[in-house]
Amino acid sequence: MIDAVASYAKEFPMAQEHFPRSPGRFASAAAPLGNTVEVFLPSEPKHVKTSRRVAASALERWGGVPARVADDAVLIVSELVTNTILHGGVDTHEAVGLRIEDTGNELLIEVTDGNSQPAQGKAVGGTDTVARGALLVTRLAREWGSCNENRTTWARLATHRQEQAC
Repeated sequence: MIDAVASYAKEFPMAQEHFPRSPGRFASAAAPLGNTVEVFLPSEPKHVKTSRRVAASALERWGGVPARVADDAVLIVSELVTNTILHGGVDTHEAVGLRIEDTGNELLIEVTDGNSQPAQGKAVGGTDTVARGALLVTRLAREWGSCNENRTTWARLATHRQEQAC
């Protein structure tokens, strides 16, 4: 697989991977392993696909995250970025921030925009095909919420790593 972060970084120099976590960011319960990626995406629907590629590529490169958890993380990234672009009140001149951190015990996903209205779920009927993003995040994440005056929506997923046999 082509490394999506490197590919994205060529097109958008704002992409970066870094270690350790920047001070002042949303605090994680565990010390970071150094597996962190942060990108800023133009607020356009076509960049939801980019966010999924960046997430999948980083998780694959870092290794150790079970495939089911990685799939859930990519789906959560897609839902949070989509919600931000479609409902966040961000115009196409503003960037949407995506940050993913693997602490060893959990994945922390953060999506930031300029809107101070918190993400929230809506009641949906059994045949509705839209407005299911928050419901999916609620079902897949261990917990989720907002911080940074509601400008950042975050989700945590337990990685359930298994001990390696000697």
